[in-house]
Amino acid sequence: MDSENITGFFTRPEKSILGVCSTVSNALKIPTVGIRVALIVLTLLFIPLGLIAYLGLYLVFNKRMGKMVTFGLLGALLGIPLSYYFQSGIIQNYGGNGGVLNYLRNFIAMVDEYDRYVGNGWDVVFNMFLSIIVFALVGGVIGYYLDKHGKVNNKPLK
Repeated sequence: MDSENITGFFTRPEKSILGVCSTVSNALKIPTVGIRVALIVLTLLFIPLGLIAYLGLYLVFNKRMGKMVTFGLLGALLGIPLSYYFQSGIIQNYGGNGGVLNYLRNFIAMVDEYDRYVGNGWDVVFNMFLSIIVFALVGGVIGYYLDKHGKVNNKPLK
């Protein structure tokens, strides 16, 4: 492949997939290549976080959706990793207290072992769904407030 095509792909200002990198670079006045490289590195290092960050940025910078829907969906996305803090100590300490990334990476194995040794592994799944719903509602309320009032720090929203 020609190296000119590769560099042209990463440095072009127009959108490639959903337009997240070009939109963020226009909003923050930084080169598009910086955003693209940062998201690629984040995805390669932490696969779920890179994808969550990309989708979250899409939801935040998408002008067609209302803020209530956008913040509700963003809250639901954040509810997945944050559900770690609503789990029991057994789940949080699974695999030597690996934290949120270990929790996301080994979720199915944790549920299976919890079900085998403690019983009712659906409690772990229920806590995750409850966290998703709670954070979606919180995000929806924040988005509703922003839609209703239309101002942040006494500046009108665009």
